[in-house]
Amino acid sequence: MNKSMLFGAAMIAAAAVAVPVIAWSDTPAPTPGQEHHEHGGHGRWAANVSPQQACVDRIAKRAGFVAFIGAKLNLTDAQKPLWEKVVAATQAAQASERQVCAALPASADDKAKQTVIDRLNHRQQMMQAQLQAMQQTTPVFQALYQALTPEQKAMLDHPHHRA
Repeated sequence: MNKSMLFGAAMIAAAAVAVPVIAWSDTPAPTPGQEHHEHGGHGRWAANVSPQQACVDRIAKRAGFVAFIGAKLNLTDAQKPLWEKVVAATQAAQASERQVCAALPASADDKAKQTVIDRLNHRQQMMQAQLQAMQQTTPVFQALYQALTPEQKAMLDHPHHRA
């Protein structure tokens, strides 16, 4: 497997399952009304959003990115069943991550009650869910990647490249 294929696989897997999800745990609580940058600058969320909701929102954004990639690939009829397997695998992974999210505080006020041990435990659980998801999605993603045209592979290898 070459480096660009690995990078493309990593991009989709990261978008679907491996983006860090606890940026809120490293940062001080913002003051009321203050907006807070999400990890990696991928958007904004209000200071009064609960850790649980922020976690679910990040999963939803990654699901949107997966849908964007699917549309951008302009898949052939022969490639669509392979893509559907990728989507099914990522959806299963997202369901596991949502379970981890459900254990987070459901209110923004409860965030301050979490200890560093609570945050470390959550991070470990999320990383385990993400590793399991990558292990499950990689084989179906590799099958899709092998069926793509060179142009589709190039787009997938660099999904944010502007031509």
